[in-house]
Amino acid sequence: MTDTADAIELRENIATFFRRLRSQRAEHMLTPSQLQALGHLERGGSMTASTLATHEQVTPQSISRTVALLLDAGAIAREADPADARASLLTLTDHGRAVLAADRERRTRWLAAALDADCTEAERELLYIAGRILRRLGAEQPVEPQL
Repeated sequence: MTDTADAIELRENIATFFRRLRSQRAEHMLTPSQLQALGHLERGGSMTASTLATHEQVTPQSISRTVALLLDAGAIAREADPADARASLLTLTDHGRAVLAADRERRTRWLAAALDADCTEAERELLYIAGRILRRLGAEQPVEPQL
């Protein structure tokens, strides 16, 4: 069984890494949650605000502020839902795609430089393996903690 102290240290290490990675954003004014919403639209295609809120794991009220800011920034567009005239779909615009691509490119360049500067080849290979494991853990259904 995994030692809780080891799990705490891993969680804190991952959080520290992600704070640093998030700090490497491109020259835009979008927040991490706004970028994440754009990413969901890129991966999932057009969707309602309610569906986007579910993907983001936030309330519909929270997503409406994010949607309003992204609409104002021209990163997304709202269009009528052909399946339901009462609903509207959110769609990623070309500008939104460009912002997302620039942000990813900047973070990828930072990460590649950090890996080259601070890691040995063996450490890089371990990180690549760890990344695949983290993806798998993140994709599975949540495990209920044993109390």
